[in-house]
Amino acid sequence: MKGQGIFITGTDTDIGKTVVTAGLVASLRQQGYDWGAMKPFQSGAIKEGDRLLAPDVEFILQITDLEADYDLLNPIRLEPALAPSVAAEVEGVEIDISKVKNAYHKLQEEYQGVIVEGAGGLMVPLAKNFLVPDLIKILDLPIIIVARPNLGTINHTVLTVKMARELGFNVLGVIINGLKKDEAGIAEKTNPELISKLAEIPILGVVPYIENLENDLEAIDLAKIITDNVDLEQIMCNIR
Repeated sequence: MKGQGIFITGTDTDIGKTVVTAGLVASLRQQGYDWGAMKPFQSGAIKEGDRLLAPDVEFILQITDLEADYDLLNPIRLEPALAPSVAAEVEGVEIDISKVKNAYHKLQEEYQGVIVEGAGGLMVPLAKNFLVPDLIKILDLPIIIVARPNLGTINHTVLTVKMARELGFNVLGVIINGLKKDEAGIAEKTNPELISKLAEIPILGVVPYIENLENDLEAIDLAKIITDNVDLEQIMCNIR
């Protein structure tokens, strides 16, 4: 079936959304699902010659075998490492939301489903008077929230879940990313159950911290890590 999709948001920036997105796509593809990925907005893009490259898309392409057009995977690239709306203002450009919508619909035609990675947390401004929730509404996708494992995550995660539900979104669950098992204390060990209870939300998985991930990609099987630590069956059942 064409047209399926999931939106990946987080409780904050630098939470590991790209790792989860790339891992989910790679894992699903290994299991026979023809799924693609999309990063609609990338600020902090890197200049290479006369091109701007999206670091998150570069990572996803290293992890997966996707061959879609780069401008479909990432239609909006901005150099300043700021919220996209602020980055666009600094660069003096106006963001065309229709460009994002068209890219997404073309990817839907190429793949069975698309995992769309947001920018920062749920309430990040992407363009003038246009926040992440506005993008989720346009794409009409259920969401997965990526959260960190340590002290403070209960507050951030429960607030994000409650806000998402108040906005009318279908929240599939939470993936906790970056658990350092050897250093885990009482907070890390009890946070998943407390988040699930307080937010009335399933914890879809707890992904371990991966040492030297970006520097040693060839030696790390991210797809297997996601398969072993995330309930993919529950995710797929809930979007059918």
